[in-house]
Amino acid sequence: MKQKGIINPVFIVGTGPGDPELLTMRAERLIREADVILYDCRAVEAVLGRASAKATIVNVDRAAVKQDLTFEENSPMLEAIREHYLKGLKVVRLKAGDPTLFGGADECDALDREGIPYQVVPGISAGSAAAAGYAMPISRKGESCVVVNLIADDLDEDALPLRQAAALLCQGFTMTLYMAKTKLAVISRILEQEGVSGHLPVVAVTGAGRPHERMAESTIGTMCTDERFMSLDEPVVYMLGRHVRVRMVRADSSTLSPLFANCGKA
Repeated sequence: MKQKGIINPVFIVGTGPGDPELLTMRAERLIREADVILYDCRAVEAVLGRASAKATIVNVDRAAVKQDLTFEENSPMLEAIREHYLKGLKVVRLKAGDPTLFGGADECDALDREGIPYQVVPGISAGSAAAAGYAMPISRKGESCVVVNLIADDLDEDALPLRQAAALLCQGFTMTLYMAKTKLAVISRILEQEGVSGHLPVVAVTGAGRPHERMAESTIGTMCTDERFMSLDEPVVYMLGRHVRVRMVRADSSTLSPLFANCGKA
């Protein structure tokens, strides 16, 4: 509700991997109190049930955005934020996972230029949810102190970021890959070119932290020919590293790993 004389900042709220129970308390409160909720991906839709019945919920069509149109260039999302902010409404812009990963800063830059005040509310990333769900150690004190987050659909032919990260994998550190399924063959080839062992463990998780979550294990050298591994549907997060291993499987989780094929059976 608009309050006279009150300037409401825009809240950029991370929804985590999708399970409403993984929202932070602050995120849930802001969603509940919002006059307008804006989102542009299906991954956040599960948390919309936390919104007030009086809230206006707008699915901003991401498909309508031209490939060369950035958030700063009057994108539909920026226009929607501006429109509702200028009306004095409490605006919440939902982002899957954590807002600061992979493009969140672009929106902050645009709002700075517009002179629109905002606050960013953190969320649990899909990588964190995947690691926690299977008690995977993605770092080890004194042995592995670096975790690299890499979004793979932006990789070009040179794949320089991946090649640079390969050196860290060789040192025993961990990599978390997002949006990588269509480029797994290229990723496997480049990593092995850069000296990464084909036996390096890889764990893939789809629907991390959600009821339909599934997991499969493989290695750098075999993942592209592993039917179980490749059958996982997007969105998938991949954990690569010397110390990556599955310690446990939740009772409500579906797994395609042969190691856990008989879990729950008498």
